[in-house]
Amino acid sequence: MGVLLLITNSFDTTADLLIARLGAKSVFRFNFDIWSDYRFDFRPEGISIADPTGWAVGSENIAKVLWRKPRSRAPFRPTSSDPESRFYDLEVWYALRDAVNLLWLDRKIVLAEPLAELRAGKFVQMRAAAHHFMAPACQFRLGSSSRFGANEQVVVKSLTMEPVGEDTKRELLFTTRVDEKELSPNCPWMVQKLVEADRDVTVAVVRDALFAFEQSRNALHDRLVDWRELSGDAAPNAWRRHQLPPGLESAIFAFMDEMGLQFGRLDFLLNELGYHFLEVNTNGEWAWLDPDGRHGLLPKVVDEISPDTPIHPIPFPRGIG
Repeated sequence: MGVLLLITNSFDTTADLLIARLGAKSVFRFNFDIWSDYRFDFRPEGISIADPTGWAVGSENIAKVLWRKPRSRAPFRPTSSDPESRFYDLEVWYALRDAVNLLWLDRKIVLAEPLAELRAGKFVQMRAAAHHFMAPACQFRLGSSSRFGANEQVVVKSLTMEPVGEDTKRELLFTTRVDEKELSPNCPWMVQKLVEADRDVTVAVVRDALFAFEQSRNALHDRLVDWRELSGDAAPNAWRRHQLPPGLESAIFAFMDEMGLQFGRLDFLLNELGYHFLEVNTNGEWAWLDPDGRHGLLPKVVDEISPDTPIHPIPFPRGIG
């Protein structure tokens, strides 16, 4: 019987939810942050992995592969930050990536393209988005002049969402309304035109299906323009299903086709002029929008990744294979 190889971390509630739906016997979970607890053998002919319980799977019985968001074990195991452990960490990371490439060549990767963000970052997205949506002008700059007019309002945002500050006071730079004159020319900034809007709209794309949700922006004020800064308890509960106009549905599918993506979560701002594209997260979190499956999003993802359903593999890039 075939299984789903789920590549993730030991802390992943979405992975937990998927396994609960599919059944533990249908999913082999590889947690990269604790790779030393596993045994593996990667060769050009194929791969095999055994988990801490001794359960082993190989290329011959891996039916599908879902790439979640595996990360280094260093944040979870402080002892792994020494130079020797870092060397091993990077060696395994390289090997895992290429093992996934082997499975990709075997047409077993589904939905989420591994490391898609490396080829489909913000600027590539915005160029493609201009063919399909309204999209606010943006600029990443250091020491150069602004592309925005004197009367245009702007926000700054992080490209990486890496925390900044001292170890005990590290914070995230969320999208923040600013006065351009206050931005230091000695620092790199991602600047974007401010879009005043009534609602946030997020759209999960699962191959051939769309699931749209909205929330009001009434709780935002002054410099606060990013819903992620709202209360962690309140923000997810504020989202409800949203009906997309047919023209936008077609535009989303056309955009995803141009980007070469089968899976992602698109963020829009909605005002009286229509929908303004912000970004597509190529492996965005989505389970919090439909944790019990009543909106159809969770069942759709489960159906796509189940080892017992027909496979719709992601084409291997660059025409290889």
